[in-house]
Amino acid sequence: MLAIWKKEFVQSFKSVFSIVTIAIFTAVSYYLSDFIAKNSAMLGKEVAEEGYVGGLVLLIYLFGFLFMFSLFHDTMNRELESRTIRFLVTKTSRLSIVLGKFLGIFTYWFVCLLVSFGIITVFAEKFYFKSFGQLLVMILYMVSMCLLLSSLIPRRSMSMFSGLIVGLAIPLFGLWSQFSDKPWLKIFKYATPYYYFIDGGSWGWVVVLLMAAVMLGGSILLLQRRDL
Repeated sequence: MLAIWKKEFVQSFKSVFSIVTIAIFTAVSYYLSDFIAKNSAMLGKEVAEEGYVGGLVLLIYLFGFLFMFSLFHDTMNRELESRTIRFLVTKTSRLSIVLGKFLGIFTYWFVCLLVSFGIITVFAEKFYFKSFGQLLVMILYMVSMCLLLSSLIPRRSMSMFSGLIVGLAIPLFGLWSQFSDKPWLKIFKYATPYYYFIDGGSWGWVVVLLMAAVMLGGSILLLQRRDL
């Protein structure tokens, strides 16, 4: 599992888009923090406090799924399509394969988030532990969904297309459902993490963690039952 974890993590930095993603997160954190630091007196203390992390939170809420699926839509099915999964299962268990990939992807996003919050901390002179924890839970949800989608769809080309659709649809309908009373939107309201972070109270993150665990378990079960 450790070897797969390391390989997935290192491989995450080899694509141009992954470097661009880190650059976007870094730029948003730096320029927004710099602007707020220079205009904190005009904005007011409360607005400034929220603003330091507000841009990063909004970036992940709106585009996090799109970034996730664009980078890692084929994390499982590339092994299935190329048949390298047959080699992997001779070296380690199927459970270790899924968990190794999960940890590799999560570690990549953890580094992105840590760098962004490090920049914010320099300007704000404090570390926003609550926002950092909530975004980590959000990323756990995204990674679990990405693994599940890649396990369900055997072809990389189809998972890329499906990932783009899902990456756009979840924030669109998930956030829309928070401000709409339409009955058909309720499924998005309670199936996506936005409600639990916005209106779910102090324990909303627990529900999101449980949802992530269910999706991760689904990915493990799919690989366990797949005939290789």
